[in-house]
Amino acid sequence: MELLDAQCDTFLEQKYTDVGVPDFYKFVPREKFPKLVCAAARILAMFGGTYVCEQFFSTMKINKTALQSRLTDEHIRATLPLATTHEFRPNVDSLVSAKRTQLSGQKPQ
Repeated sequence: MELLDAQCDTFLEQKYTDVGVPDFYKFVPREKFPKLVCAAARILAMFGGTYVCEQFFSTMKINKTALQSRLTDEHIRATLPLATTHEFRPNVDSLVSAKRTQLSGQKPQ
């Protein structure tokens, strides 16, 4: 019944369209849909752990080259935070402003 009620809720339908599956459940009221939120948390938790492990091993495989056939503990400790981060957003404005430009017809400074 909770699932049917959630499907009929226009606010939740719009949120689902706007934010996608993982973030959608942050907006589902736990008081109104306790079983739905609990079931979703269980399912998302299963995939979250698997995804992080697969992402990390894919990164290790990319980093492992012919010149670097052994991965040390130090290398893994340095790579793990980068491989598992989800909130990595470069500051493009800062990078662009730090870049020196050369206008056409002028000598570089």
